[in-house]
Amino acid sequence: MKDEIKKFIEKRPQVKAAYGYGSGVFKQAGYTKKDKPQIDLILVVDDLKKWHIENMKLNKKDYSMLGKVYFKNSSISKLKGTTGITYVSNIKENGNTFKYGTIEKGDLLKYLNTWESFYLPGRFQKTVYPIIEDESLKEAIEKNREKALILSAYLTGLPKVNRKDIYQILCGLSYLGDTRMKFAENPRKVLNIVDGSYNELNKIYNFDTDYIKDDCGEIVIDRDKIEEELGMLPEALFNYIKDDLSSDDQIIRQKIYGYFTELNKKESSKQTIKGIYTNGICRSISYAAKKLSKKFKK
Repeated sequence: MKDEIKKFIEKRPQVKAAYGYGSGVFKQAGYTKKDKPQIDLILVVDDLKKWHIENMKLNKKDYSMLGKVYFKNSSISKLKGTTGITYVSNIKENGNTFKYGTIEKGDLLKYLNTWESFYLPGRFQKTVYPIIEDESLKEAIEKNREKALILSAYLTGLPKVNRKDIYQILCGLSYLGDTRMKFAENPRKVLNIVDGSYNELNKIYNFDTDYIKDDCGEIVIDRDKIEEELGMLPEALFNYIKDDLSSDDQIIRQKIYGYFTELNKKESSKQTIKGIYTNGICRSISYAAKKLSKKFKK
């Protein structure tokens, strides 16, 4: 799979980093051997608009007619939108179907560090497959995951849990309020992600810290220390909750859930609308139809 993805990327303009993710790259529960899901990629570039203008010369088939007009005539701020990433999808190449999102390195670093946008930090808290790595991004991704573990352990509200409980909270943060979950996504998506990537998640997350320990398979959370760690949360979230840190624990947790619910709702709605412009009507309908088929698949 890695070779196929590399060949795909090599046919396009140079990127700073590249990552694969999702059911086309990692096995997820709910899929059979007959299924051949779309391969999802994140391509990190220096200049988003310049990259696409160059790619249109090299790979015209990546774009719909509407997409070509949109990329050529839109301002950089419009292309970036609220999440910084712009997707093109349903690209057929060498027997595979690809979807890739492009984002500028500076924007990805900013969002990983601040959670001002959670669209990509939430993705990088799950399993991703590094195809081309960048050291500064690698460090930011690791710190992003450390903060996600702190937050998820805190949100359990309990002194003892199992790993799966924490992973379900962690993997579910980016789906809170996501409009696609109501209409197009499999309602078991979070559970399928956890079940399908459980071993990989265990490799990513360290359960031996000052605030959390693995005691023979049972995760023990030091509630006092985990509350102290809240001060280390990314800037955007911390600023949102800092005035409530002296409140009851349950109030703080509700405020945190509210932050992600509202942010994800706004970002998913705007990203869906932007996808119609970048992919065109036909590709967007085709993509939505595949999502709906997974949602209602028994």
